[in-house]
Amino acid sequence: MLLIFCSLMSGCSSSKQVEVKSESILYEFREPFSFPFEVNEVRSEIAIENPEYLQQFIYHYKNKQTLQELRYILSKVIDKPEELPKQNKQPLELKSGKQAYYQEDMTSQSIWWEGQNGFLARFVYYIDGNREQLGSNKLAQSDLIDLVNQVQQ
Repeated sequence: MLLIFCSLMSGCSSSKQVEVKSESILYEFREPFSFPFEVNEVRSEIAIENPEYLQQFIYHYKNKQTLQELRYILSKVIDKPEELPKQNKQPLELKSGKQAYYQEDMTSQSIWWEGQNGFLARFVYYIDGNREQLGSNKLAQSDLIDLVNQVQQ
């Protein structure tokens, strides 16, 4: 009787197979090791809202006391080369001979360049979540260029 019950139950239960698509994303990025201000908080994040369209890796380097923060952002639009935004940016040459582009406003400074594997790379520097004017905490362009030179492969 138990055998008949088990065979009936196994025939009645419907098992759905779910196909799980698994793709590995493997990139190796260099991080800076020397900063233009003291860094005492480091964290990173991976933006995965739509990994089949946009891949974005963000490294945060912060001083908790002065609220100075530097973000190292690497982004890549899949199957479409991302263009380096050059408008309103000053061209600079890196140690590798590559071109970079510098931009600043009252609350932030940034340097942009074409990274490895089709990534658009940039460092963005600001204070207190980009809410304070840089004033005397403004970095020299050479500090930002040095950061880029540290992460170039």
